[in-house]
Amino acid sequence: MGNPLTVFRSLSGRERAKAGILFSWFFLMITTLWLLKPIRQASLLAQLGPTELPYARLGAVVAVALVVLVYSRVVDRLTRLQVASGANVVFAGVLIAFWIALRIGGDALGAQRWFVWAVFILVDIYSTVMVGIFWTYTNDVMTRAEADKLYGPIGLGGILGGIAGGGMVDALVQWIGHVDMLLICVALVVMCAALVWAGEAYLRPPPRRARVAHRARFGPALEGARLVAHSRYLMLIVGIVLAYEFAAATTDFAVSVVLARDFPDQTELARMFGRIGWTVSIVALISQLVIVPVVLPRKRLALLLPPAAMGLAAVGFAFAPIVIMAVVLTASDRGFNYSVQQATKETLYVPLGDSEKYKAKAFIDMFVDRSGKAFSSIALMVMIAIAGVSITSALVIALAAIVCWIACARLLARTYAHTITGELGYRGRSASAMCQPNTGAASTTTRAP
Repeated sequence: MGNPLTVFRSLSGRERAKAGILFSWFFLMITTLWLLKPIRQASLLAQLGPTELPYARLGAVVAVALVVLVYSRVVDRLTRLQVASGANVVFAGVLIAFWIALRIGGDALGAQRWFVWAVFILVDIYSTVMVGIFWTYTNDVMTRAEADKLYGPIGLGGILGGIAGGGMVDALVQWIGHVDMLLICVALVVMCAALVWAGEAYLRPPPRRARVAHRARFGPALEGARLVAHSRYLMLIVGIVLAYEFAAATTDFAVSVVLARDFPDQTELARMFGRIGWTVSIVALISQLVIVPVVLPRKRLALLLPPAAMGLAAVGFAFAPIVIMAVVLTASDRGFNYSVQQATKETLYVPLGDSEKYKAKAFIDMFVDRSGKAFSSIALMVMIAIAGVSITSALVIALAAIVCWIACARLLARTYAHTITGELGYRGRSASAMCQPNTGAASTTTRAP
């Protein structure tokens, strides 16, 4: 695999169209996310302080868990187009409702604890659901050969979106205010829905393949958990996701403490988080152009590079807890997460079947991911109760999680090789079959409309 820009020039006309549409959708979605994240983070820190972060994260976990239950129950009844475009339309309506509420309630409403929590949780739901739906859609319309070629160029869309979103907050929040930034987000979300419709109409990908699996005692809402529990491959992905989210949440807490200390004003905080957003995305862009083409075909290296970089930066921040080191730590975390880690993780799902892509992946992305934040929040609450707001203690917890992350990454690299090559008795079987429980029960495959 070469440089994403070089790869794009070598694609066929249809591959370019597919990459261009998905690139644009990802760009608009991440631009929206990075317009919302600095606003919600600044609001929470300015109004309630960094000690509120663990509690708000737990609230977000509960909310996302409810969304996952609803998603799992309805996803098999919907086409790929209805899932992707419908979610964008719903979020556009919710953002309009929040804008109207703030226009009517003003600063008094914006300072209310329940409303600050509502904004925080809304952004968490958006980042979980919309990013998850995007990659599920992308994985479903790609072959494994296309994924190795196109995920690099597509990933650039998200990285450039981070630069655009963070830069817009940095430049515009003092001019138009954080409330009217929501209207820009509404317009971008509507454009995402339009791109989904355009992509389906132009590319006409094959209908979604939906497996009708036996229900047993788990029910449709827990089908994703059942699939994960019976697959070593998926359980190792769970281990990496949990370890990463645990490390990311605790380092984010340490960074937030430093920024809240040095930037007490809400607008200045929002600008600083926006500045971090575009800085991180520039790091991710360089990584996507230079590092991803080299490491993505080498899964072991691709899986181990992000935790190694984040661990080194966390040690440096522990010795020098200042703003510049906070930026370095965030860049090593999200910069690699948005490039190397994201592209690597998504390619791990490509060999799997429809149920694993739609249900097991949704369970991991929408529940396991948030559970990692919940566990880290509980750890932070205990830490604060024992040691106060301690940056060093938070980083010690993060480093322990990074060690677990590296261990899971090493095992997953081996299991991925076995899945692709058919080693250890799996030769000749599909990767999807390897993720099914060995119950002897037959399942039928149908095509959803």
